[in-house]
Amino acid sequence: MTTDEHIIHAAELVVRAMFGQDPTPAAVTHALAAAGLLRTRPATVYRADWETELIGLYASRDVAEAVCVLAAMQGQPEAVMVWDRLDDEPDGVTYLRADGANTEYYITPVRVRLTVGDVE
Repeated sequence: MTTDEHIIHAAELVVRAMFGQDPTPAAVTHALAAAGLLRTRPATVYRADWETELIGLYASRDVAEAVCVLAAMQGQPEAVMVWDRLDDEPDGVTYLRADGANTEYYITPVRVRLTVGDVE
């Protein structure tokens, strides 16, 4: 059974279990959680900053970096832009260099948990 087939099968079981029973959102959420259909592992969003000012939060590092590069290019259109790591972490903080100098644009990964609390 493929992952998609498993998800569809689990969702069908949840619907069957809930049909004719407690149809409240809390009960449905509890059934989905019991079937393993709720995302409970941490996700990552990427915070883009210039100096100490928040530019935005983005779903991918590529988009966050592109926003920063476009902003930096307004002041230095001919500069060679390169992202560099601030630390040794594989998914750590990065900063933008323009012709070797720090532009003060930073991308910071932020772990967020997408889950539903205890259902009563």
